[in-house]
Amino acid sequence: MRAYNLVVIVESILLLSSTAIAAFGRSGVYNASLPRWQWDPMLHPLANGDRGQYLNLSSGVDVWYTSFGKIHSTKTPVLLLHGGIGNSNQMFNQANYLAKTRRVILQDTRGQGRSPFTNFDAFHYDDFARDALALLDYLKIPKVAVVGWSDGAITGLNMAMNYTSRIERVFAHGANVQANQSIPGLNDPIINSDSGSLDSDFHTNGTTYAANGRVRKRAADAYTCESLKPMPERCSAMESGVPKMWSSEPNWGPEALVKIKCPVWSVDGDHDVEVQRNQADTIAAWIPFAGQLILPQVGHQALLQDVTFFNFAVGYFLDMEYDGVLPSY
Repeated sequence: MRAYNLVVIVESILLLSSTAIAAFGRSGVYNASLPRWQWDPMLHPLANGDRGQYLNLSSGVDVWYTSFGKIHSTKTPVLLLHGGIGNSNQMFNQANYLAKTRRVILQDTRGQGRSPFTNFDAFHYDDFARDALALLDYLKIPKVAVVGWSDGAITGLNMAMNYTSRIERVFAHGANVQANQSIPGLNDPIINSDSGSLDSDFHTNGTTYAANGRVRKRAADAYTCESLKPMPERCSAMESGVPKMWSSEPNWGPEALVKIKCPVWSVDGDHDVEVQRNQADTIAAWIPFAGQLILPQVGHQALLQDVTFFNFAVGYFLDMEYDGVLPSY
């Protein structure tokens, strides 16, 4: 990228941020007692009031989905894929923002959220990708852009490598390519620590240190598994089944990611303690001509912690003109 293009982008970001602050004041998730990367914002409804329906797949699995926005827009529809042990409302900020200009499609991953954990025994990313493709077939959508978070980002990459003609581009936030996150491990060119993740807090006066991953669960949430699932008694089985998948999947090497032929941004928060930085580096290095974006002062939940910047990045990526896999300026 030429230097003057970078200046224009930075100026646009600063203008957007100052405008948003002036118009809305501090974010509704503002919490002065914690650094922003430790915020755990609540989920809220989709713009269509969370109206959706079920698709019965040929495998016998039922998947909840919804689609809304500018159905007849000339812009490529966007498939938004949520994180593990979650639901589509994790993406409410992005869905509601993108629906103003294009069609959005969301699905609760099989066995999670509103999708019942029935007629299958174990969770696999290949199944997630096949389910999403079946939904696109049902909706007669030939090609989509994917915005995925965590497990959703992994599913988006899976679709891009295995169903190349159906995926226009992928914004992959918080993905990993090895279950044990060990490759390249200590040989990572940016971070050389035992964990590969960074954190900082008030106790260290903001000094960054290596951190081990941790997953927090909200004490109260309107969008819990129990409140959404038609079979709440299966929530416990789901919450143990998905981490079992995490222990062995994904397990991709460069020969897998090199199959991806569409534009990809590998995105992570600079204080993500759940996915190691070397994973974002690896995705950007192994996918031909992929871009990398490290979001400042946010963690694994960047899409909820800094909505203004995150949505700007998503919109910029989706609207960027590409010549093949390279941006055309």
